[in-house]
Amino acid sequence: MMDVEHSGHRERVDGNAAGGYLLDIFGRDMTAARASCAQCDHEAALADAVAELDDAGVILLCRGCGHTLLTSLRSGAEQTLMIGSLTRLRWVVEGA
Repeated sequence: MMDVEHSGHRERVDGNAAGGYLLDIFGRDMTAARASCAQCDHEAALADAVAELDDAGVILLCRGCGHTLLTSLRSGAEQTLMIGSLTRLRWVVEGA
């Protein structure tokens, strides 16, 4: 499954490359956040996910099974976040 690319996305890299997109959405660095996949139960940091990037946004894919964890798209002044197979996202709250 990992060899199938989503149409329109040109570049495949690790989830660290999506750090800027995640910062825009969550207002903090989320690359160390632990993501769990509903399809295969794989859990890993978002930095470990496979990221497909282009000018329109980012798709984060589970490294375990290749299913889409989440998609973020930008269009003009709007940003859309679509949750795919992401069942849980955990991170450490600083200062707590």
